[in-house]
Amino acid sequence: MSFLKTIQEIALPLETSEFYRNIGIFLGFLILITGGIMYYHHTETTALRSSLQKMYKTQQEAKIILEKQKVVMKLKEDVNTVLEEDKNFKLKNFFDETTGRLGISSYQVKEAEVSDDILQKLYTEIKINVQFKGISTKQLCELLQALEQKARVYTKELTIIKKNDSLDVTLTIATLKSAISLSKKG
Repeated sequence: MSFLKTIQEIALPLETSEFYRNIGIFLGFLILITGGIMYYHHTETTALRSSLQKMYKTQQEAKIILEKQKVVMKLKEDVNTVLEEDKNFKLKNFFDETTGRLGISSYQVKEAEVSDDILQKLYTEIKINVQFKGISTKQLCELLQALEQKARVYTKELTIIKKNDSLDVTLTIATLKSAISLSKKG
């Protein structure tokens, strides 16, 4: 009650125009403060929502990366298992045996070129590049099938040029060898 009495004592001695002017100033100030608070709240809420959306997007990207890492680790384990099964595997010997068994070594233009590259300091990729002239499609299919049956061997590149009824083929095959075991030996 005393609060209303205090307001009445202040407002009664004022003239009507002065009273309305003071009320207008007070309401304007109140609207200005309220508008400022609403604007600040809106901008902060928008900024927080934007940050939250970025965080969710980053979280989804992290989940995808972790899933890909699991797949890569599984494949790495599979590769290591295959490498451990046959530590003394020689790609050149396997290739020569396969072409001899299939009877296509006479179609080889020259001796197969062997090269190797170190991959991420973990593995050494041993590659053989060979050219055949005048082989049949059947012989090529048998060779590719024989190579595909060996889990350690994979085809890197295959170029086929058809000449009349025969094929000229350039083939690159490869296998992996653990770089760690190579560094211990040599």
